[in-house]
Amino acid sequence: MNGARASRPVTIAAIDVGTNSIHMVVASVTPNGFTVLATDKEVVRLGEGSDGMDILTDEAIGRGIKTLQHMKRVAESYDAEMRVVATSAVREAENQGDFVSAAALLAGIDVEVLSGVEEAHLIYLGVSQALNLGRGTTLVIDVGGGSTEFCVARRGSLRFAQSVKVGAVRMTDAYLPAGEVTEAGVRRLRSKIRSVISPVMHDLKKFTFDQVVVSSGTAETVTRMALLRGGRDMAVSLNGHRFSGAELSSIVRSLVEHPLPAGRSAIPGLDAKRADIIVAGSMILEEIGKALGIDAYQYSDFALREGVLVETAQRRGILEAEPEDPARSSALRLAERCSVDIDHAVHVGDLARQLMRGLGRYYSFDDSLVKLAEIAGILARVGAAIAYSKYHLHSYYMIRNADLMGLTDDEVETVALAVRYHRKSGPKSSHDEFARLSTARQHDVELIAAVLRIASGLDRARDRSVEGLSVSSNGDRSIISLRVRPDSGDGLELNVYTAQNRTGMLREFLDSDIIVRT
Repeated sequence: MNGARASRPVTIAAIDVGTNSIHMVVASVTPNGFTVLATDKEVVRLGEGSDGMDILTDEAIGRGIKTLQHMKRVAESYDAEMRVVATSAVREAENQGDFVSAAALLAGIDVEVLSGVEEAHLIYLGVSQALNLGRGTTLVIDVGGGSTEFCVARRGSLRFAQSVKVGAVRMTDAYLPAGEVTEAGVRRLRSKIRSVISPVMHDLKKFTFDQVVVSSGTAETVTRMALLRGGRDMAVSLNGHRFSGAELSSIVRSLVEHPLPAGRSAIPGLDAKRADIIVAGSMILEEIGKALGIDAYQYSDFALREGVLVETAQRRGILEAEPEDPARSSALRLAERCSVDIDHAVHVGDLARQLMRGLGRYYSFDDSLVKLAEIAGILARVGAAIAYSKYHLHSYYMIRNADLMGLTDDEVETVALAVRYHRKSGPKSSHDEFARLSTARQHDVELIAAVLRIASGLDRARDRSVEGLSVSSNGDRSIISLRVRPDSGDGLELNVYTAQNRTGMLREFLDSDIIVRT
C-alpha cells in the first residue's frame, strides 16, 4: 500500500521481456530519483520462429525462462524488489499462459503482460527521466521487436499513447527472412508499414511537435551509426544525441546495399546481433518520419524498463506520482466519447473511492483497489452509448477494448468486470471471463462491484445531494454515514433508499450488516 514517502533507498529491479531482448535495470531509489546499480540484457528472440507471432515456440520459451532465472539471481544479489513485464510477443501469443506459468513455476517470477497502450505510457515515463521534455509538445517513438509505440506529451503531461503491430523482428520474419534483403521484400515491407501506421499517422498529424524523441534498440543503433558516419566522437552515453531525417535515410540506403546480415555487420556502429533486423527497424522509423515530415530526432537512453522502475517506485510512494493521473484522464476521455453525464460519472467515481477508502480502515485489501473503484465509477455507464438495455454488458466490452493508460491489462479486466457486475446478477463460475481470473482477482472484482452498486445508488437522482461519506464498523455491522447538502430535496430520499437496497452484495462479501444513513 502507498504510505509516507520513503526516506531510505529502496532497491528495485525492473525487467522488460521484449520480442527481441530481455532487459533488466537494478536501481537504488529515493524521493530524489534513482541511481542505476546494474543492467543486463540478453537477446532471446522470443517472437522468432512463430507464424505471425501467434505462438511462442518451446525453444523461445526455454530461452526466455533461462534468462529470467539468471536475472533473478542478479536481482537477489542486490536484495532488490522485482517487477517483470512482458510486451508484444507474449501479449499476442495464443499460448502466453504457457510462458507466464513457466516463469512462475520454473523461475518463481510473476510476469505482468502489458497492453500496448500501457507499454507506451511506461515508455513515456522512462523517457521523461532521461530527457527534459520541456513545456512544448514532444512525440516519443519506440520501435521494438514486435510493435512500435507512440506517445505525445504536452507541457509534461501525456496526451496520447498508441501501439501498432509493426516491429523489427515481426517485419523481418515476414518480409526479409533471416535478414536477407531483396528488392521485392523491401517493396512489400514498406507497403505493409505504411498500411499499418496510417491510422495513427492521421491522429498524430493533429499535433505540432517541438521535438521528436526515439528510444530502444533500433533507435540506439541508428544514433550510433549516425555519430560515426558524421565523423563525430563516440560518446560514452548516446543519451540526448541527435540525428537528422536525411542521416536516417542515408543509413537505410547503406544497409540495403548489403543483401546479407554478414555483410552489414562490418558497418561501423552496427552490432552483429542486430544485423538481421536493423533493416526492418530503421525502415519503420524512416516511414514514420516521412509520413509526419520529421527532420530531426533525439535519442533517449531510457525507455520501458526505466518506466517500469519509475512507476513501481510511484506505487510504493517513493517517487512523486505524475501531476495528472493518466488512468483517470483516459477514463474521463472514454466517458466523454460515449456521451456519459460527466458530472454524474465523476461524482459516482468519487463516492466509490471514498467508500473503498473508508472500508479499508477495517478490512484488508490492496490500496490500488481504491483507484480502480474510482475508475469503475467513472466508466459505469459507457455501455449506454450502445443501448440502455443491458448497458453493463456493453460496458464490459467497451472498457476491455479501450485505450486506458495508466492501468495494466489485468487492472483493465478488473475494472471491466466490476462494471459488468455492478448491476443485475453477480459473478458466476460459469462466466468465462470471471472464471479465468485468479481467486484473489475474483475477490477484487466482487468487492469493487459491490462498492459500485452502492456508490451509483447514492446519486440515483443525479442531484449530488450526497456530498460525501464515511464508514465505521465493529465487524458485525458497518455504517455508511452520508454527508448531505443542506438544500437537498426529494432526491435525497431516493438516493438513500436506492443505496440501502443495493447493499446485499457488499453485505455478503464482508459478512456484515450494512446500514446507510444520513
